[in-house]
Parts: sequence; C-alpha cells; structure tokens
Amino acid sequence: MRGDLLLAIDIQPHAEFKPMRFPAILALCLLCTLGYAQETSTPSQPAAQKPPDKSNPQAERERSGSDTLLDLPALPESKVTLIGGTVAKLDPVRDRMALRPFGGGQMEIAFDMRTKIYRDGAVAGMRDLRPGNRVYVDTMLNGDQVFAKTIRIDTRTSTGEARGQVVSYNWNGGILSLKERVSPQPFKLHVTPQTAVTIAHHPASVTDIQPGAIVIISFAPGATGVVEARQIDVLANPGQSFTFVGKITFVDLHANRIAIANQSDKETYDLGLDSLLESRTRGLRQGAQATVQAVFDGKQYQARKIELTSPPTQPK
Repeated sequence: MRGDLLLAIDIQPHAEFKPMRFPAILALCLLCTLGYAQETSTPSQPAAQKPPDKSNPQAERERSGSDTLLDLPALPESKVTLIGGTVAKLDPVRDRMALRPFGGGQMEIAFDMRTKIYRDGAVAGMRDLRPGNRVYVDTMLNGDQVFAKTIRIDTRTSTGEARGQVVSYNWNGGILSLKERVSPQPFKLHVTPQTAVTIAHHPASVTDIQPGAIVIISFAPGATGVVEARQIDVLANPGQSFTFVGKITFVDLHANRIAIANQSDKETYDLGLDSLLESRTRGLRQGAQATVQAVFDGKQYQARKIELTSPPTQPK
C-alpha cells in the first residue's frame, strides 16, 4: 500500500513537469525589472531641465517688477512732428500745455511721465517748464490727442514771456515779483533802465505799475545769468476803466459772474456783477451780444454797466 502511494506520487509530477519553463520565468522577471527601472527614472530628467515659461504674463510681471495698474502703455508708433513756440499756459492737474507756435495761433498739447524733457541739452523735469519758456516739442498723435513725446527747453539764447499779477516791486534792487496762475511761488525778474514799459500801448514808466496790476513781461537771461525784464506791458492797473464788446459766453447769477469774449483782442474776460442791481442782470443770457463798461479793482474786473445789443441766437 505504501509502495503504491509513493509510486503514484513519483509518477504524477513527472508527467506534468517541463524543463524549459524556468528559463522563461527568469527572462520574464528580467524584463519586468528593466521596465520598472525605465518607468521610475524617465520623468525625473525633464522635470529638472524644464525652462521657465516665458509666455506666462504673470510670471513676466513678477520677474520684471512692473505693475500694470501703475505703468502706462508704450506710446504708439506714430509720425513725429517738431513744433517750436512759447509756453502760454500749464495745467499740471490735467497734464496739458497751451503752446503758442512761432507761426501764430495756440494749440493744446498733452504730456505725462512718458514725456522726456531737456533743458539746454540736459535732462530736466516738469518743474523746469514754466509759462514763457521757448520750447521745441516733438509731437505725435496719441488717440485723438496731440501728445508731447519730447520737450526741449531753450533758455541760453532765447527770450520768454510771463503773464500774471504784480505782487511787489523792490526799488532798491529793482526786483519785480510776479504771481502766475500756474505757480504758487512768485516769479522774480530784474528791471533794468533798458526795460520798456507800456500801459494801454502807450509808453510809461515802471513807477506807473501798481501792485495788483495785470502784466505781460518779456524776459531773457542777463549777462550775469539773472532773468531780466525786457518789456512790460500793463494790461490793467487797479482803478483802470475798460469797455468790452462781444458775446457773453458764461453766466452764473448765483456767483455774480459772467464771461465775455472781447472782439478787439480776441480774449475772454471774467467779470464780476457785485456792483450791479439784480434788476440790471436779470436778462443776461449766454450767447447774447453785449457792451460792458467795467473797472479793474485789483482782483477782478467789475461790471459797472451792461447793455445788451442783441439777444442770444435761438437754435434751429
């Protein structure tokens, strides 16, 4: 019985055993080992060598330190035109400059921190730009605005022009202080014996200029570098009477103010109505033609008499 069992056990495995199966299993194990090694080592190489994505705008801003909320866009590639003239007005709040070209007329030019400014060839800033400066401006169209790409201030050989109100005059030093609308600090000029003075286009003397007078002064650097007044035109002395003829362009009866476009000099004047009775101002309308007699009181023009010559034009 025992011999039969051993015989059965010995014969049954030999019937199913195949000597070639072990090398096949060994080869399969080797293939699996190689495949695992390739799978684990392959992704590590490109991860270490991956360059930064330069097309990512956020990454570019972080690397450059720029801020799109503060940085202005680059100026467009537009045709540049050179214009020379004298600065008539400056508006630092709106970033605007009124320029009187040498050929005549007046134009408005915009500027901002992208505008490059030079003074006598050296790099300068907006604080160096003031009314009356002789400038050469490289202008271009930026949208619907005339924009100053470059402003070159010429002070070495040129004259300038300043308009404002006389604050004081120092007789000992011959220094006249002028208050301009665009500058909180008085502009000081040296008045010399050669300085020409006119009042209402008639020759006058510097002694005829009263504090509070509205003047236009042509100036230039003197021999010692001090700004000298070459010509002083007195537009209005306190107490001086004027007659304005033209169209009323603005009416504010609550503030007792009107504005009139004077025909003779093409200037617009603000007039106070404080000295007029309400019955004399009730019919004032924007667009009406008027003749106004006024007196300059040292602060503003005060209307003394208003005569309407034609009613405002009615729109069709």
